[in-house]
Amino acid sequence: MINFSPLKVLIPVLLIALTACSSGMDKQEQLEAIARHRADILSANLPIEHGPLTVMQAKSHGRTVTLMMLYNGQKPIDELLKSSIHFYCANKEIKTNLELGLEYQIKMRNPRGKLLVDQRISASSCAENQ
Repeated sequence: MINFSPLKVLIPVLLIALTACSSGMDKQEQLEAIARHRADILSANLPIEHGPLTVMQAKSHGRTVTLMMLYNGQKPIDELLKSSIHFYCANKEIKTNLELGLEYQIKMRNPRGKLLVDQRISASSCAENQ
């Protein structure tokens, strides 16, 4: 769904990891820093349109990156959710972060603002959906 250049994501993650090792930052703090960074990268490029979805907001809370999307109804919502989960679980960069303990929360709303989907994606949910 969303394309990132590998260097744009890998370098900051490595820098955070190196900083964490040298400063004694615990795993939770590392994950929070990675989540903040991912949300910041996405926020800088908003809105992001991809087919029937438009990402309108990206924010982090703890180790979770929350993405708020508008759904335009062009594709059945169940099919769209299934393909979104597959994307997050199959994308190499995202999967690496999921395996570290990061989570994504996908929220899809219709144009009137009604919440249609509120789905968490984690390493364990990816394993369940294989």
